Amino acid sequence: MDEQTLRNQVVIVTGASRGIGAETAIAFGNAGARVILAARTTSDVEAVARRIRENGGEALAVTVDVTQSKQVERLVCSAVEHHGQIDILVNNAGQGKFGKVAEFELASWSTVIESNLTSLFLCSKYVLEPMLSRKSGQIINVLSVAATTSFSATGAYCAAKAGALALTRVLSEEVRKENIRVTAVIPGATHTSFWDGMDQHPDFDQMLKPSHVAEAILSVAKQPLGMVVEEIKVAPPLGIL
Repeated sequence: MDEQTLRNQVVIVTGASRGIGAETAIAFGNAGARVILAARTTSDVEAVARRIRENGGEALAVTVDVTQSKQVERLVCSAVEHHGQIDILVNNAGQGKFGKVAEFELASWSTVIESNLTSLFLCSKYVLEPMLSRKSGQIINVLSVAATTSFSATGAYCAAKAGALALTRVLSEEVRKENIRVTAVIPGATHTSFWDGMDQHPDFDQMLKPSHVAEAILSVAKQPLGMVVEEIKVAPPLGIL
């Protein structure tokens, strides 16, 4: 089977300023895609876009909070105005806050749910309009092993990721007949800034690198149009750490 070319494909990557998002945007840029990098911190996302352009790729950095409906709508509208279409959306934005349920603050709960679940809903909702009109597109949702495995003091994060996996599966059923492919990428522990500030964490040397997950995402995007990878798990060699 011939892989699908990504050259000139229009790709939005959220959470693109660092970690998995940054490596994914760079990988798509290196593959010839026209990449729109979305993140909250202007200087960081601009720096990643600049790396892509310096390597000969095409990249546009957009400062956006993907938990805010109007900002997401503007992101999608500007992408369509700039490129005429959107071929691929990579929902990667998210953050974690941790603590036992009995001690967890409602504000922290809301932050985790909004950044990991609401953002996925909003970006998918708004990007579907141009995709449905063309009857073509792909949505790749970057989740976590926490979607299927429970860990102590991760109630909000596990709930958000499990909800995101359920939403991904529902979305797949709703749009598959419209020639839109939806995939859940489920990585295990990955060495990113996600772990910053945690006193206890797995051995960084045993974790995945962000580039490993980015290559898995790129592989999903390259699959022939006549098939869909619905879910893919990417794990460190030792499994769940």
